[in-house]
Amino acid sequence: MKRAVGAGLLVGAFLLVLGATIQISQWGRPLPPRFSLLAAYDRDRDGAIDEWAYRAREEGRVIFRDRDGDGRADQLLFFLGEKLEWEVVRPAPVLWRPERTVSAPTSASARHLVLCLDGVPFEIMAALWREGHFREFLPPERVISTFPADSDVALSVLLQAPPSPGYENRYFDRQANRLSGGVRVTFRQDLPYHRRLDYAFPGVLRGPAYLFPEKAFFDDLARVRARFRASSERVFIAHLSTTDVLFHVYPPERARRYLLTVEQVVRELLLESRGTLTITLLSDHGNTLSVVRRIALEDALRAAGYRVEGRLRDERSVVIPGYGLIGAVALYVRPESVEQVCRIAQEVPGVDFCVFREQRGETPVVVVEGRRGRARLRFDPTREAFRYDVIWGDPLQLLPLWEELRREGKAEPDGFIPQAVLFEATVGHIYPDAVRRLYEAMGGRQVENPADLLLSLQDGYYFGSRRFDWFVRLRSTHGGATGRSSVGFVMSTDVRFARPLSAREVLPASGIVAATP
Repeated sequence: MKRAVGAGLLVGAFLLVLGATIQISQWGRPLPPRFSLLAAYDRDRDGAIDEWAYRAREEGRVIFRDRDGDGRADQLLFFLGEKLEWEVVRPAPVLWRPERTVSAPTSASARHLVLCLDGVPFEIMAALWREGHFREFLPPERVISTFPADSDVALSVLLQAPPSPGYENRYFDRQANRLSGGVRVTFRQDLPYHRRLDYAFPGVLRGPAYLFPEKAFFDDLARVRARFRASSERVFIAHLSTTDVLFHVYPPERARRYLLTVEQVVRELLLESRGTLTITLLSDHGNTLSVVRRIALEDALRAAGYRVEGRLRDERSVVIPGYGLIGAVALYVRPESVEQVCRIAQEVPGVDFCVFREQRGETPVVVVEGRRGRARLRFDPTREAFRYDVIWGDPLQLLPLWEELRREGKAEPDGFIPQAVLFEATVGHIYPDAVRRLYEAMGGRQVENPADLLLSLQDGYYFGSRRFDWFVRLRSTHGGATGRSSVGFVMSTDVRFARPLSAREVLPASGIVAATP
């Protein structure tokens, strides 16, 4: 009898393992490419490619033509054999300017797909477009993310959702004085911005995505396609989170190849609509595209006599809700410890600078301090203008630019500079749009439980959960204030963007006045 039971258990265990193996092998199968490039032509011989011919599997051929020279294919032709089955001339694109809002599709049958490709840097998408990919779209434009340049914060702003409890799924609950969230929040996906989405990758698969990144990506993309086809929503907003995973764990040249599968899917959906579908592609932040290593923050704090723990007990307590492996760190301390903890942290290799609040009057003052200097950021809400008051050094490397704007007459007599001027002047800076982003991170209500200090790390460094360190070897990350970490992209089939955008401007500029609840 015992032998029979033992044999049965072995058979059961074998079948369980076999079933799991089959499930994993079947999960996330590569999506077969439907379109293959046959030829590209310069029809008007001006040195620019303006026609692309694709084989559409066994079904026929597709011809894309750029008739007006703006880089976008505005004429679509579908052939079966030599017979032209249908032809569509897409309407002229709308030029977006900040003083006006683009109208959403008005046709009863028109739909708008908004697809966020998490963590795809502007430079990657711009290079693909220049190479002739994604030519259903007008050229990509830069989107300056939030600080921290992390999905929970950035997507809340992009989708104009209420603030999340913290900067990541694991956060410090100030009222309860304890760490909260974590895997439970990841599984449930019940943050405010999730309620703006029509599709998000199942939370239970977020962990396995780092073990099987390719499978997770193909599964994620197939789910987006299936959910969109099954939906009747006029505006369908989807978040493809696994593109960020690819950039975290693969070299950039390998990660970018998977974006060509995204190109296949959006092309397929556009052709299924016979050219009536409007598509907006965007990303929530960039990626450093550099090999990274962990900062020794806890060691430095302990050596200085502080305790890294799960609640604030006294002035020697520091709470650091590390979760994802990113380039920014949120710290919670007693008010009397803020400046000392900042000084300790900025001496840790890999820490670029720290940011904290300094309440002076009704409007908060934000302090930026690092090894390069210390400065105060002030905001005048009546003028929508900022001032950068250097105490010593130049922590954000802004003094030469600030002086140049003064000489050009773009600064107010009291030193304040309008945000619109600063945005334009600093979009290509090492810290793009830094003054506003850092001020909003510490001086506004970006999350429900704001940190007492935020650290921005240099490219090449990260902080987060040590448990994730066990099975993830990072090749890139994001979160810090640098350009590579912070600059995502936006591109549209129907809208030409007049300039780079802040995260908050993207959906209105794309024709969506307010995200769907």
